[in-house]
Amino acid sequence: MAKRPDRSIAGLCDSCAHQQLVPNTRGSVFSLCLRSKTDPRYPRYPRVPVGDCPGYEAIGSGSPSSEIDGAS
Repeated sequence: MAKRPDRSIAGLCDSCAHQQLVPNTRGSVFSLCLRSKTDPRYPRYPRVPVGDCPGYEAIGSGSPSSEIDGAS
């Protein structure tokens, strides 16, 4: 997984537990919404910056995806 950028470019997504950064071979980084894998209401790659999202969960709020990343 790509490192999160130092400055906020994707709005809420940058602090969301459901964001995965996906780099390409040209050096660009895209914000993938992991909720899109199970819920068709969420776009796979939302237009940024995202200012409001009903599925937003802060990183470390106990969501399943934050537990996968290494919480014991």
